[in-house]
Amino acid sequence: MTPRTLTLAVAVAAVLAGAPALGQSDERPDEDALFGGGQESAPPEPPAASSGDPDRPDEDALFGGGQESAPAGQPASSGEDSDRPDEDALFGGDGSAPAEDAAAGTTGGAKERQPTLTEAEEDRDADVLSGPATRSAFDTEDVIDDPLKIGGQFYLRGFMAGSEDTSFRNTAFSAPTLVDGFFDARPSDRLRGYIVGRLIYDPAEPPRSTPDAPSNPRMLLDQAWLRFDIGRTVFFTVGKQHVKWGTGQIWNPTDFLSPQRRDPLAFVDLRTGVSMMKVHVPWESRGWNFYGILIMDDLGTDVGAITDPSGSPTSQAGGSDPVNRLGRLGGAVRAEVLLGPAEVGASAVAQNGRRPRFGLDVSSPLGPLDIYGEVALKKRTDRPLYRIPEGTTLEDIVQGGVQVEAYIPEGLTPQVTAGATYSFSYGDNDLAVLGAEYFFNSTGYTGSFGYPYLILKNGFNPLYLGRHYGAAYLFLDRPGPLERTSFNLFTLGNLSDRSFTTRLNVVHRALTYLTVEAYGSVNYGRRGGEFRLAIDVPPGLVVDGQEIPAFSIPAPTFQLGAGLRISL
Repeated sequence: MTPRTLTLAVAVAAVLAGAPALGQSDERPDEDALFGGGQESAPPEPPAASSGDPDRPDEDALFGGGQESAPAGQPASSGEDSDRPDEDALFGGDGSAPAEDAAAGTTGGAKERQPTLTEAEEDRDADVLSGPATRSAFDTEDVIDDPLKIGGQFYLRGFMAGSEDTSFRNTAFSAPTLVDGFFDARPSDRLRGYIVGRLIYDPAEPPRSTPDAPSNPRMLLDQAWLRFDIGRTVFFTVGKQHVKWGTGQIWNPTDFLSPQRRDPLAFVDLRTGVSMMKVHVPWESRGWNFYGILIMDDLGTDVGAITDPSGSPTSQAGGSDPVNRLGRLGGAVRAEVLLGPAEVGASAVAQNGRRPRFGLDVSSPLGPLDIYGEVALKKRTDRPLYRIPEGTTLEDIVQGGVQVEAYIPEGLTPQVTAGATYSFSYGDNDLAVLGAEYFFNSTGYTGSFGYPYLILKNGFNPLYLGRHYGAAYLFLDRPGPLERTSFNLFTLGNLSDRSFTTRLNVVHRALTYLTVEAYGSVNYGRRGGEFRLAIDVPPGLVVDGQEIPAFSIPAPTFQLGAGLRISL
């Protein structure tokens, strides 16, 4: 064997011996380099407490609703959400090595003498044995190995509602099933797409009887949005998304960007998103945030949570006109600033066919208390109100000739929420939260005698119907030996018609992905009030030229319900 042959054999053997080491080289970036750890970068978009950003929440925030963790996973005390993760996970530093370094060695020696074959082999052997490992162009980009996550929730519920003069066998019940599935695509830390689809089925719901009736089962699109930024300074979210404003726990009049009112009794906020383009500009040094929004959905008119015959409050959209002309687009702006310990938000919304709305919300610690409040202002109302003589019945109106005056109030029509919470420890490691909230509705009614007429005129808006409301609640987070169970006891009252409901929610984390829910509530107070609504419509009733079939709604007495949620 010649010396040259011997040299080549030794080099080949050394290459083969070093192959395992090459497979473990830094040709593939570590996790810190891949996701931006340890690298200095422009500050990410800060979390906005009341912006309601539709970022991918953790399991509790995505599938916990509004009552699981504070007074079902988050009530967004001031914003969505709601309970939303910070923006660091979405817009952090790229942390990737510059591609110019990998390409620099390919052009510098283009005019130099080409090495001989022997010299080239020796240089290659030296690079392989002792030189730095090269990186592919793909690895030098800000790219995530596994850019797509798939998950969702499976939510089984059942509830029954008792009422006056109704036997047990005729007690209403419902058993809706809800399935959510999401696709979360994050090809880089500055680009994200998110889609949530929803399937709803209730075996207790009657089959579809008219073309306008909802199908059973039915499919809904909850969210479908794309997020990106320009220079890590201006952040865009485009598509169907959730944006929640305001600080109210029960009554949230400044939550302008939804045609539906949030159901405060539900474990999970099941409202679907609204199509819009949101532009977010943070002022990092001061912790301020500014938003501009182009609205591409009909926000409708004032409609509250509607209670179905089963006793489960739901929500109903107020508008149905498609936004298919430029003149139907809406706009919104919002600013969130820190003033000492207080967080203050100011917002405004305008859309053709809907009166402009202005909102101001605040939250701040005050001694041992956390206080919050919000004010919603608009001029006049979108829907007419009715002056009904006190003591008038529906039969008096239709058959007795009693005149009902429809009118639009002049001037500003404010809605105001104010509340406070007090957190305290008891026992060794147990925490309790005591809270109270008041709601003033300037366009609300002071009595219940006109409620049957409002139902016929589609003007009955639960929780936004009376003039004065109040709520009190006590939240116990995993008390004593119950390390997986939380309790929430609260009372809601329409102080104007003097009707009330008291409810106990229990949430138990049975397994890692399984949550068990249960509740029980009672209704009491003045019969015919909002929470003890009873209506008797006689036969032969004619309203607006149409005969209304006779029907009766007995006053509710109690509700019981349970649910199972698997969240992945």
